[in-house]
Amino acid sequence: MSLRPRSSGVLAAIVLAVAVLGVTVVAPVASMLVASLRVHEMALKGGPVLRVAGTVREESDPRRPNDPPTLIFGVPSASDPDAEPTPKAVSAADVLERDGRWSWSFAHYEDVLTSRRTRGLLVNSLELAFGAAFLALLLGIPVGFVLHRTDLRGRRAAAALLAGPLLLPTFFAAMGASSGVGSVLARTGLSGGALQLGNSMVCFASLLFPIPAVLVGRALAAVPAGLAESALLLGGRAAVRRHAVLPVVLPAVLASAAIVVVLALCDFAVPDLLGVFLPTGAVPVHVFATEIFLQWDKHANTGRAVATGLPFVVVVVLFGFVVVRALRRCPAGLLSGAFRARPPVRLGTRGRLAASVVLLVALGLGLVLPIAAVCSWGFSPLRVPATIRETPGLVEDTMRWLRLGLIEAALATLCAVVLARVALRGPRLAGRVLSVATLSSLAIPGMALAAATVLLWRGLPAEPFALWKPLLVLTGRILPYAFVAVVLAVREVDPALEDAARLMGAGPFARARRIWLPLSARGIAGAFGLALVLALRELDGFVLVQSRLLPIRIYDNVHYGRTGQVADLSMAYLAMLLVPALLAVTLLRRPAGDEAPASVRVGAPPDASDDPTSTEEASAAVRS
Repeated sequence: MSLRPRSSGVLAAIVLAVAVLGVTVVAPVASMLVASLRVHEMALKGGPVLRVAGTVREESDPRRPNDPPTLIFGVPSASDPDAEPTPKAVSAADVLERDGRWSWSFAHYEDVLTSRRTRGLLVNSLELAFGAAFLALLLGIPVGFVLHRTDLRGRRAAAALLAGPLLLPTFFAAMGASSGVGSVLARTGLSGGALQLGNSMVCFASLLFPIPAVLVGRALAAVPAGLAESALLLGGRAAVRRHAVLPVVLPAVLASAAIVVVLALCDFAVPDLLGVFLPTGAVPVHVFATEIFLQWDKHANTGRAVATGLPFVVVVVLFGFVVVRALRRCPAGLLSGAFRARPPVRLGTRGRLAASVVLLVALGLGLVLPIAAVCSWGFSPLRVPATIRETPGLVEDTMRWLRLGLIEAALATLCAVVLARVALRGPRLAGRVLSVATLSSLAIPGMALAAATVLLWRGLPAEPFALWKPLLVLTGRILPYAFVAVVLAVREVDPALEDAARLMGAGPFARARRIWLPLSARGIAGAFGLALVLALRELDGFVLVQSRLLPIRIYDNVHYGRTGQVADLSMAYLAMLLVPALLAVTLLRRPAGDEAPASVRVGAPPDASDDPTSTEEASAAVRS
């Protein structure tokens, strides 16, 4: 059934959701593209035109107040894009325009593409991402096998605990990894940038291993029992692995590895913080995310920063296509039971011991080690209230952070509901376009999206602690996750119920109030909880747009040392994250025995004849 917005209210909701998507994602990316093609120049009277790097500063001589001021700016090297800009001072009387002029040019891209530093950034970023993916697979695949293919007792409780690392803020995990993992890696002979990258790989692997654990584990469970039995009869266990298991599992392995690569490439906090924690005298290495921040914050070179960000986005998009292609090749039963499942693997005493060790190692690396390491900095539960009182402005920053998270979660969820309805029940072309546009921000690193948002709204004055800019960045970052969660919830509603209600004369709002909203309310509430958790654990999107928030306060304090105050604030921060995290996990988890409709499980088109009672149920709902 196509969604025909005959009601002006429905049309207004769709227009509003599309406008939010445009303001938070499309317009900032467009502004970043424009800024990367604009070059600041200073034209001298009767002389050359100098390219400006950074900002132009005016200085006046107080002893000669009537003389024109001196303009001071940096001029980038024409032969070496990695060289520091050469300071240049000229009199304002010697230039055609005191503020300079802007022209269209590919100069920033030429600097980025010919820079030896860019090649180093690419190598460092890919080494970090591929190393993290390899370690995440190494840990996640055994965990997925134990959780989804064995009869080990307590699997459900273990699965809930092992989802915890995905909820930890990345900088929190980096704080823990710097103490425990870093000291172990240092004893192997790693130092400097190699120690930083190795530490970052282990940190990302311990955070992201639940992704391959879920995808590969579900793929293993989705191998049809009939196919495995046929292969066993024809060629034995080797044939089962070669012809039944591997074709199903390999796409899930590739998809999960590509997702880890994308998330590791986009993160700023982990490589930056682990570079800070290197021993004195060690030189940290940079990846794309930290380079964008360096060019923007330290050198004030906006054009170079966004020109670095756009090729970075292209690299991430390529891996995003790998994720999509691999997920399409995954079995139909990856997210729901489409086939008769194979019986679980029965474990003996040694098998149960080995499975328990695998889960304990994963839980230790992902949760216990980071939390214990931060606590070792001097955490004292009794001192937390005093630390909060004695830290100036902390309560205000915390309330601002909570208010921002709640507003963003509500906005992202409302937009996700409208966009999901269009994607599932609207015209096919419109649904595909909106889905691609919504999910596209997953390929934009938080640092790049924050820079693009600042560029877009630079001319609009804002109060120092205004929340609307970080709200726009957060919405662009979190909307895809809320969209996916709402789609999974709304698609479980049988379309035949809505068709029957429509035939009974129910309008769009009546169908929403009586049919699909009550049936998908649990999943939509879970999407709100997920959006709230992701908003509260965000750091990368805040660094350039708002510094007076609790995560930024903790992150900045970490740079001054591993102190008891940082440990107290970090654990209080983690405790506040726990409430929405438990809400999201509880609501998004499907109750035992609750299966998707047959049309959803096997991918068949919805048909009212699948449920002969659908018309009566819808009629009763509308009449009530």
